[in-house]
Amino acid sequence: MKLFARYSAFIYVKYFFIIFISLIGFYVVIDTLTNLKNLPSSANLQLIYVSLTALISINYVLPISIVLALIATMINLTRSNELVSFYALGISKNRLITPIFTITLLISFGYIGLCCTQFAYAKERQESLEDFQSFDRSTKWIFLRFENKFTYIEKLLGNKQLAQNVRIFDMNGSQIISQITAKEASYNGDTWILKDNNITQIPQNLSLGATGLERSYADEIVITNSFRPRIIENIENKDNLYSIIDAIDSINTLKNENINIAKIKSVLYSMIFFPLFAPFMVLILYYYMPVTGRFASLAIASFGAIFISLCIWGILFLLIRLSINGAIAAEIGIILPVIILMLFAGYQFYKHR
Repeated sequence: MKLFARYSAFIYVKYFFIIFISLIGFYVVIDTLTNLKNLPSSANLQLIYVSLTALISINYVLPISIVLALIATMINLTRSNELVSFYALGISKNRLITPIFTITLLISFGYIGLCCTQFAYAKERQESLEDFQSFDRSTKWIFLRFENKFTYIEKLLGNKQLAQNVRIFDMNGSQIISQITAKEASYNGDTWILKDNNITQIPQNLSLGATGLERSYADEIVITNSFRPRIIENIENKDNLYSIIDAIDSINTLKNENINIAKIKSVLYSMIFFPLFAPFMVLILYYYMPVTGRFASLAIASFGAIFISLCIWGILFLLIRLSINGAIAAEIGIILPVIILMLFAGYQFYKHR
């Protein structure tokens, strides 16, 4: 890497971490003060709560930190006349921004990778500490339909991959064929293992003198399907919390079950495409920043860049919420704006080649 590239990248990374850590600290302080009454009594749990709050804040402050770091870098280089010196040495605009743009892409892809992990459920863990002061979570009274079966689960323990007091109704159209009542069910890989089962076969011929109910007992029943506990929890969860992997699994599992998956798609697209707005915004702002402070006010330029960035950031957040609520299609509210930014950034890069 050339010396100018290393220098500009170093300046950018320095400002990025300063802004990023500052915004996280601000978010954590405000959130902690707001929820002071709901904090757990244990000091260890309080520390965990603060850590989880910091993780949650990354979802909000990372994209804008990437953009604000670029603005701070450009103001620093312009005020010290280093930017115009780079251009005077024959370094083109595209060559100067390439290392910074590459760093922003790596940061954004790193965040997208984090969304494939349990990082995506940090808010759920935080709420568990507020409500129950523990990480154990459970979902009660679940009723769902899957593969022509209606299933009732009295209590689902997602962390332990267990379900308690399960009833499965096998249907033939509108007729109940059989019912399985299990005291406990555990999920292992792609199978549900039902234990301590009472099976009731219901006759289809209900005429007088016909065969009646047939009852039997089975110590263990194995049912193969891809309906994981996390997918069941997410269906019941109103916070729209998914990891990228769980969102993809949910879509693949539910797409043939006549269940509206538009909300899941919106959450998935927001995790994959929204973080990419920041690198493209960095590229666009770079070409409109003043080269020297002699012919433009750096204060006005920085204020305008920050104002435009915050407006676009807010509009994208609004479009994401509208997409999740079903007001507009996810492809229009989430993917299209990012594609527009990408095309405009690509045009600016091509224009200054």
